[in-house]
Amino acid sequence: MPDFTCFFVSIWQDGGFFLFLHTNHHTLIMNKLFALLMTLLVVTTAAAQNGKDARIKEIRSAYSQAKKKIDQNGKGGKSPKDMRIILNYLDDEDIPLYTEMTLDYYFDESSTDGVTTKRPYFIVENWTCHGHLRYREILVNPKDQQIMFCYMRGETDGGFVVETRYYYDTDGKCIEEKHNTDNNWTSNGSEVENAVYYLKLFNMATYNGYFSPLDTDTKGKTTTPKAQRMQQIRSIYAQAKDKIAKNDKAEMPNGMQVIIHDLGDDQPPRTIDIKMYFDKACYFISHRSSSMSFDGYSEYLFDPKDESLIFSYTRGREEGNEYEWRYYYDENGKCIETKSNSEDTDDGFYDKRAAKDFLAIFKTMLSDGED
Repeated sequence: MPDFTCFFVSIWQDGGFFLFLHTNHHTLIMNKLFALLMTLLVVTTAAAQNGKDARIKEIRSAYSQAKKKIDQNGKGGKSPKDMRIILNYLDDEDIPLYTEMTLDYYFDESSTDGVTTKRPYFIVENWTCHGHLRYREILVNPKDQQIMFCYMRGETDGGFVVETRYYYDTDGKCIEEKHNTDNNWTSNGSEVENAVYYLKLFNMATYNGYFSPLDTDTKGKTTTPKAQRMQQIRSIYAQAKDKIAKNDKAEMPNGMQVIIHDLGDDQPPRTIDIKMYFDKACYFISHRSSSMSFDGYSEYLFDPKDESLIFSYTRGREEGNEYEWRYYYDENGKCIETKSNSEDTDDGFYDKRAAKDFLAIFKTMLSDGED
């Protein structure tokens, strides 16, 4: 029977392989084949390591550039490009447990065919509750919104500190992670989930491809006679304003705020300030958009029982002109009264859409904040 050699190589996804060898040939041939395959393994592993090292070097360079860009944000006569979400709420009045959280976004802007798009490149989270602290950084590729790097530092009220770092390739796969303790608190998957969630909030607040669907069908609720309904709305409005005044003076107030600085390249810099007030439910939202040439202000009043919009007010000032709109709604969301000094009215259609968009941001943020 002639001598022969059979071998099978199974390549691993990460560059390694298994070798299955059966031979009746000379031992020298076996040794040469084995040496050849081992060389291949070393070369493949080295190439993979070099690719990983190059990616980490790229991430560190992008991180450094992002930090420099943040340091120059709003300087040199340029408009700042940033957004901050603030959420404060009393978890438990008896203990008390009071949560304070801020999310800071830094972004680039580009315009195509009159449509401005905002692309975040860096996100910072600061969270504290009852002496516990959490600080998080997320580096994002602004071109494709791919997560590149996540850092988290947590500290308990007893002083125990956890630090984690995760590095990701261009496909979103974690290629390196570093921890200061085995008790990590997070994983590369959970950090990506947080990052995706924060990007969703950004897109909701800046209308980056996000709009709430607007209900067009009535809900079939029994409606109150108009005069009585108008009186109810005014009473609820007065109560809401009173609660807001007391809340603003409270030692631990409930509130959510979104502040956006944008535009400024071929348009005047703009500041958007959205404030949301709540106890068990959101009962009032205000929105201000201001620049050198325009000042707009809106209020949205919600039924404290079911968060349905019952009243909206908008005031716009531009080039010496001032216009106001007031819309009153019945239990089914139908406009029952319009008061305006402008002939351009829409029965509150756009106000209802804006109120729903703002309420969606609030509900999304609070549901995560209470976890």
